[in-house]
Amino acid sequence: MSADCAGLVRSALIEELEQLHAGVLEVAHGLAEPELWRKPLEPGNSVGHLILHLTGNLNHFVGAQLGKTGYVREREREFTDSAPPARAKLLADFLGAVVTFRQIVGGLSAEELAAPHPEARFGTVLKGLIHVVAHFALHRGQMSYIARLVKAG
Repeated sequence: MSADCAGLVRSALIEELEQLHAGVLEVAHGLAEPELWRKPLEPGNSVGHLILHLTGNLNHFVGAQLGKTGYVREREREFTDSAPPARAKLLADFLGAVVTFRQIVGGLSAEELAAPHPEARFGTVLKGLIHVVAHFALHRGQMSYIARLVKAG
């Protein structure tokens, strides 16, 4: 992969993730604090728990595995935390994960994008990053649906 192509890829991944982040914030801000944590279906998720999950996902697969940040993930807690953080902390931590993504991905060379990802199932770093962004988009869509169900009562 050429340096020019790597730059385009990095920019596209960052831009897409930041647009998805903005969409998540729009959904979150449209809900009252109790609604943020309401699960309209059982088994199911709340918007807040999906935000915890995306925060953990970015911090683990990009922060810890690519950026060596030292983040230790508690994946199960992302879905089951019975004492979730206040909205301000939830969204600040979420923004921090997006900033980590931007910084780490923005600094990857063409060689690093083509290198094996530490999570072998992804193959290359680039394929892993595409997976992370697609995963984020999936949950962004789920949040819209959950928010509509919560608002409908």
